[in-house]
Amino acid sequence: MTFTFNEQPVTIPQGNDMLFADVHVDGREAVVFLPGWSGTRYGPQRILWQAAEELAARGFTTARLDFRGRGDATGNAATVTLDNMIEDVIGLVMWLRLQHRVGTVHLVGLCSGGNVALGAASLLHDVGHVVCWSLLPFMEHKTQATHQGTPRGAMLAQLIQKALRPETWRKLLRGEANVRGAVKMVVKDKEGDDEEKRRKTSRRDILTDLTRQFRGRLHLLYGSRDPEAAGSQAFFTEWCRRQTIAVDTRVITGAPHNFYTVRWTREVVVQTAAWVSGGQGG
Repeated sequence: MTFTFNEQPVTIPQGNDMLFADVHVDGREAVVFLPGWSGTRYGPQRILWQAAEELAARGFTTARLDFRGRGDATGNAATVTLDNMIEDVIGLVMWLRLQHRVGTVHLVGLCSGGNVALGAASLLHDVGHVVCWSLLPFMEHKTQATHQGTPRGAMLAQLIQKALRPETWRKLLRGEANVRGAVKMVVKDKEGDDEEKRRKTSRRDILTDLTRQFRGRLHLLYGSRDPEAAGSQAFFTEWCRRQTIAVDTRVITGAPHNFYTVRWTREVVVQTAAWVSGGQGG
């Protein structure tokens, strides 16, 4: 039988706003895909779409979500908080269970979408796998994670390595090197200003709630060239060990934060499908 990936657009009321999702209905287990903080349901290089298609081909119901204020959902992105995004996921899961009799739900999140996935898993029942791509520490754990993994030092080391390449000097002489951008990458706080940091901080202690509620398995996937990966991996691996939460971790050699290139994207998709389907993958 030939498989057809048949996503349908749906709108779901959420307070005064409307969530938007693309849903493929099949099995009683569903996989929900969550973009990063300012991203849409497709993800960079359509990675969320590709992963949804792969899981749908394995018999899962799939849903790719636009959070409030993002993509085709309504709302003001400048006021949406981490807790609002968690509410959006719960709203989508409740809709799937009501409309399509979905049982177990698996959550896949990119970057901040991984934090949202953990937040939702700390409140929902019957969550199986939580897969986090390029997961960042929660705001309240950033300092600890930085000390554990020294991500900014790793970033600086990458820049120094690039600076020693002959091609970098040729670009510099031709005026093509983005020196200002490189400096900003080292000194900039990627979490934004104080207001954005406040919106990225939950009113709850999500990790404490997760230990009480979550009985599934956590999977962490990083790119080795993501400067945030070392600290995040060290923090969450140690936290899972202390809380006796089952966790798998994989680092894709050479890949950056968003896993650009066809090969890296495919590795992410295949590994995620293997984890959710019950295998271990590559």
